[in-house]
Amino acid sequence: MMVKLDKALPKDLRILQAAEKIFSLYGYEKATLDEIIALADVGKGTVYKYFGNKEQLFYKLVAEKNKPFVERLQQAVIGKSSLKEKLYAYFCEFVRFYYENSALWQIICFEMLGTSNACRVQRVDGVYRVLPRYSQIQISAELEEQILRYHELLQQDFEILEEIISEGCSSGQLKGTSDLETSSKYIFFGVAMSIFNPTQSLKQKMQAEKAAEIIVDRYLFGESVPGMLKETGL
Repeated sequence: MMVKLDKALPKDLRILQAAEKIFSLYGYEKATLDEIIALADVGKGTVYKYFGNKEQLFYKLVAEKNKPFVERLQQAVIGKSSLKEKLYAYFCEFVRFYYENSALWQIICFEMLGTSNACRVQRVDGVYRVLPRYSQIQISAELEEQILRYHELLQQDFEILEEIISEGCSSGQLKGTSDLETSSKYIFFGVAMSIFNPTQSLKQKMQAEKAAEIIVDRYLFGESVPGMLKETGL
């Protein structure tokens, strides 16, 4: 049985707390405003007054969580001199946040970015566009606007990592690449998916610092023993 929320809280805060619980339990599509309203113990008109509709309520919830997260990511890398230190600081914050908000961020990645609608976001002539994965898929202007604003939300988190990796390429510490964005997103979403679909270690909630140490070590140095691939002919 779901625990009731503190009725002394302001209504808008109570609605956001209820929304987080319901969305986390059921995902976006299956969650209903009626369930959120019942848990928050407010009237339907109150939800519409503060948030408008279900999608706007979800966006408000995740946007308010993402803003301080971006600020923590930015602060974490300030003053770090080496590439390794910056990556480690970034992923400590990243892993900690994704542990705490895994359910909501899975909704963003799998439902709100168009995956369930067979869409993808791609940069076209310097502008991000929502494109269908199959020719018969039609994308409405409303759906495109929705997908792009969740993409922009994740982009705020991603661009900090992209800048770190760009600095590493410019300094010669990392291999140069003709597609820095794609290269950076491999590690960004690779780590996210590892948290969404955890290994046994992550299921046991490996400390964020330890997880970050492993991520950075594997990204910078890989799995091979220096010189061994050449010596063994692999």
